[in-house]
Amino acid sequence: MKKSGTELRLARASAVVAQRVPAASADWFMEWQQGVAGAAEAFGGFRGADVYPPTSNQRDEWVVVVHFENEKSLQEWLDSDVQAQWVDKLHARFGNFELRPLSVGFDSWFPCLGDSPPPSWKVALAVLLGIYPTVMALTLISGPYTQPLGMAVGMLIGNVLGITILQWAVMPALNSLLAPWLKANSEEQRVFSIGGLFLILALLVGLALLFRQVTG
Repeated sequence: MKKSGTELRLARASAVVAQRVPAASADWFMEWQQGVAGAAEAFGGFRGADVYPPTSNQRDEWVVVVHFENEKSLQEWLDSDVQAQWVDKLHARFGNFELRPLSVGFDSWFPCLGDSPPPSWKVALAVLLGIYPTVMALTLISGPYTQPLGMAVGMLIGNVLGITILQWAVMPALNSLLAPWLKANSEEQRVFSIGGLFLILALLVGLALLFRQVTG
């Protein structure tokens, strides 16, 4: 297994395999994992792998986490014939298993995406679309009341209100509204993705102009 603290800190995307392995087959599973890691090294962006043996409350369940530099390099590995061959070996030996990308960054704000996270730029843009008008609206509405309390206290109150509104109001609404665009990541849906990009940018510009009129 290749493990390097410096390399793993550079990882931006990971995938996890959870598999029940009988104690008698533990050595075979470790050899399989080493083979997978060796094969993954040939792919650009590979940043190492971690193996977690069963704990006292996880009966025979092993977990392998494979790290890549970004979502693109991870997806290239997951879509490759090489990875599929190693998966077939595991499937033939133990039957069904679980393979999924790990959620990172703001992905937890988009549960509708399940185990297929979109590119990080889409998530970041969607979050920006939620944060910008929320923060501006709070600044205009609550700012005059919190300003006498000082910047530190005022910012804390604003952050508490902003996170609460984003978590339970704004992001759930965007989650539903933008789900088709966030999920459109195939080559055939490229035009739809680009169209959504320009639409969101236009909305942000429009919001900026609107707030400019209000704030002067």
